Amino acid sequence: MNNMKLLITIAILTPSIQTADIDIVWHGGEKTANVSATEMSPGSRAEGGLWFDDSTKSYLFGGWSYNSVSKEFALTNDLWVLDVNTFHWSILKPVSKNKPSPRYSPSICGIPSRMIVIFGGIDQDGKKLDDTWIYNILDNSWEELMLSGNSSTSSHPPGRGHQSSWCTSTKLIIFGGRNAEHKALHDMWSFSLVNQKWSEMESSKKYPSNSFGQTIVSYPKPRSGATTFHQGSLYLFGGNTAVIDSGETNIDGKYANDLWSYDIGKDSWTKIGGFDNVCHHGYYGHFQVAGKDNWPGCRVKATGWVDTNGNLWMFGGDGSDSTAESVTVFKPGRLLNDLWRYEFVFKMWSWMGGNKYGNTGGKYGESSSERYPGSRTGFMSFNRNHNFHHIFGGMGHDTNGQDGLLSDLWEIDVHKEVVYGKYPTTSNVFMIIFGLCGLILLIVALSLYNRKFFRGSEKEKDKMSDTEYCMLTNIDDED
Repeated sequence: MNNMKLLITIAILTPSIQTADIDIVWHGGEKTANVSATEMSPGSRAEGGLWFDDSTKSYLFGGWSYNSVSKEFALTNDLWVLDVNTFHWSILKPVSKNKPSPRYSPSICGIPSRMIVIFGGIDQDGKKLDDTWIYNILDNSWEELMLSGNSSTSSHPPGRGHQSSWCTSTKLIIFGGRNAEHKALHDMWSFSLVNQKWSEMESSKKYPSNSFGQTIVSYPKPRSGATTFHQGSLYLFGGNTAVIDSGETNIDGKYANDLWSYDIGKDSWTKIGGFDNVCHHGYYGHFQVAGKDNWPGCRVKATGWVDTNGNLWMFGGDGSDSTAESVTVFKPGRLLNDLWRYEFVFKMWSWMGGNKYGNTGGKYGESSSERYPGSRTGFMSFNRNHNFHHIFGGMGHDTNGQDGLLSDLWEIDVHKEVVYGKYPTTSNVFMIIFGLCGLILLIVALSLYNRKFFRGSEKEKDKMSDTEYCMLTNIDDED
């Protein structure tokens, strides 16, 4: 009877640990790589600009495309709109004669139902562009802002590509990138969507323009291809910190995995953790369990977002997986499809999905356990209501594990995970500790109670006093 009470007590006090409730949905596109565009689909695409207008539409501009007839890759400057209710694509044909030249890695932002802003990027000849274009959604027309010598602004960012971008409700903000000499940039600029003017951040002006070393102020090292997050503050992860780099590869080991936050009101950066001087492979820990040693490997061109609980999420990119071999200087980084979450309450990362080994193909099955995006980089993404993140295309591995340009559209739905919190984080660990402490106290109380009110024979007393307690073993999760 007493054993039964003890088992019931343990069952009540010990919380159950469940796997994360994350839905991965494949919304369309092909399972195989290198698909041509049609009137109904942009086909395979990488490093274009993709922006969600906070209603039911998402706009896609430019990037690398593929022609299955000539079997060649080419840059494009077409404009597409995605209906996020039906996930059907439609091509837009602006009435204006002038329009942005074909390019990849532009920055994109806009005002819902009114306009889209495009800045910079790299053209077919490798030129780093510095132009700013406005697409009027109502008029279906493009217009270039003539910023040089125009009274509306006195300055604008120099030409660049692979810059990091944030799109807020009133501003397009850019950081870093690569200039015409392939040098990593540190400068940070803001474009007002209201008065259509560029301005450089004061903290950016204070950073030595001729130095790529340590500075007196807290400020991220110059870089390209960093991952961005935004909700209140701006966040920046990783990127390529090589001073000179023309190929955007990891061959010199300069991919970073540092995490920074930027306070817009104070115009100040704060480093949260990680490394910016040498590439480190990922420390994944136990699946879906936060840990103080967990940290994503160095990478570029991943995607990031912030959920409604204020936690950071990051998916994919090009960089280092869980193996030390993935950071060797003799080979480039690996394509990734791992999913991470950073919890500010505990200041810890959790590996929440995907493979901890790089270069894996996609799964396009019917059930949720048989669906997952393949490893990729240079893909485009947009976020709806913080907990629904969409990724499209990129350069990566298809269902057969073959490399190429992808055309698949995915949704990573974490809203159940955020709302119900069915995941083994440090909060669960604390609950277990408190539960075990309560269990020990209960056992001691019951023992004292039994000794006082239920006196047995001396033989029974000896048996009770000789009771041995075994240590609870910790069963590790399977990798």
